[in-house]
Amino acid sequence: MSVPSLTLSRRKSLFARLISQRGSQMFVRNAISSAGTFAIDIALLWLLVGKLALDKHLAIAIAFFIANAVHYGLARSWIFPGSERGLLIGYCYFLANACLGLALIMAAFTVLNGELGIYYMTARLIASLGAGIIVFCLNATWNFHQL
Repeated sequence: MSVPSLTLSRRKSLFARLISQRGSQMFVRNAISSAGTFAIDIALLWLLVGKLALDKHLAIAIAFFIANAVHYGLARSWIFPGSERGLLIGYCYFLANACLGLALIMAAFTVLNGELGIYYMTARLIASLGAGIIVFCLNATWNFHQL
């Protein structure tokens, strides 16, 4: 009895797909998009905490979700073009991935800022790096089915 054949892209390891030319191009587009939407996120965080004196944790969540709405538009049109997933369901998956990313960011931020005393903007930046890579992998494979 034989196992049904998988497409070549599904048989390759995730790492091999990520470092392929296609994966690398998507990762670079994602990095550019993420940098722009992260700038929006940080500007909102500065406004909410620095000017409106909102709680840091609440401000992180608000800024994160606004920036992620912008990121979804870029992901759909530029990073992962041609997705077969519908707009609304794709956004739901994107938000699910974003919530996982936010949970990772909040946990790392709490340790970095609360426990280690690292400045909140620096802590937010550090926390975002690892979470961003994980979320990119989830969107590329699970949501947009591009890798």
